[in-house]
Amino acid sequence: MATGTFRIRRGVSGTTTTAYRFRVKFAPDPRSLWRDIVVGGDRTVDGVQTTNNATMGLDQGHLWLFGTDEDYWNSDVTYQCPQQFENEPTPSVLGFDEEIHDAAETTVDDLVDRLDLAERDRVCYLYDYGDEWRFYAIPKEADSGASGDRAPEVVDAKGDPVEQYPPADEGV
Repeated sequence: MATGTFRIRRGVSGTTTTAYRFRVKFAPDPRSLWRDIVVGGDRTVDGVQTTNNATMGLDQGHLWLFGTDEDYWNSDVTYQCPQQFENEPTPSVLGFDEEIHDAAETTVDDLVDRLDLAERDRVCYLYDYGDEWRFYAIPKEADSGASGDRAPEVVDAKGDPVEQYPPADEGV
């Protein structure tokens, strides 16, 4: 993947011709557990989440969101899992100024554009609102010559997956 300025690039016909490389780090231990995921700009944020969970040892049975920087619950802009997005009132109804998007309908290009992401910025990812598995993604590269339809793929990794449901202690 050729390193370039981390900005959206459009083809002659207006179609996306960019793939992005994100380093997704486990917030409690970012040096020991991370994954590099490459994804085409036309793919959805939901697809990136599915790929991340599969490689990090997490299931798909809980609510989740992507947000700005490392703000998690305090993000001004969030990308929610489809189940939550469909069933929640709009923030304006609740008196909040938060901007909420459906992660299943938001492309990676849209996320990069709306958040004006540059290399080394951060996007937070919170999975399972009860256990609060916290991650953050750092944009590493943008390849303007790659297919915008490239499926999310883990291209580098460090650390063993988390144990989402550790065995109960014996004798308790």
